[in-house]
Amino acid sequence: MIAENEINLQEIHEKLNNLCLDGEVCSNCEKNKCLIFFAKKVASYVLTKKVTTIRQGMAMIPNHDLKTYSEDDMIETLAMVLQQCKDCRDNHDDDCTINLIRTCMEYALFGDKLPYQGSVTLYLLEAQKSNGRVGDTLKAKYLNRKKTK
Repeated sequence: MIAENEINLQEIHEKLNNLCLDGEVCSNCEKNKCLIFFAKKVASYVLTKKVTTIRQGMAMIPNHDLKTYSEDDMIETLAMVLQQCKDCRDNHDDDCTINLIRTCMEYALFGDKLPYQGSVTLYLLEAQKSNGRVGDTLKAKYLNRKKTK
């Protein structure tokens, strides 16, 4: 489990705001059915309440959102989220705020959630198995971000 002072979601929150289709595709925003809205809500909650978990958060994810988002922007956002992951291994918590946001990105990119075993390295292998092209791009963006930070 991560401590509140170990995460920084400001950049992710801003990127999520840019991902919102806000009228481009959604003439009537259905917030409760939107992956991006949910992820933004989680990030906002973290920023204001300084929490690291949301009880039963996984059950709240609107995993039937079928909108098509910008793949490049989704991958970039997922790489940002992975940077915040603390490789918690056996201490992984599905309701961790980082996990919730990551899972939203997975549903949008892969159409389903991917197994997460508390390790970014293992996760990147799962992403590559699920979709080689997206997995390769995600790995490259993650490693590039890690190198520059």
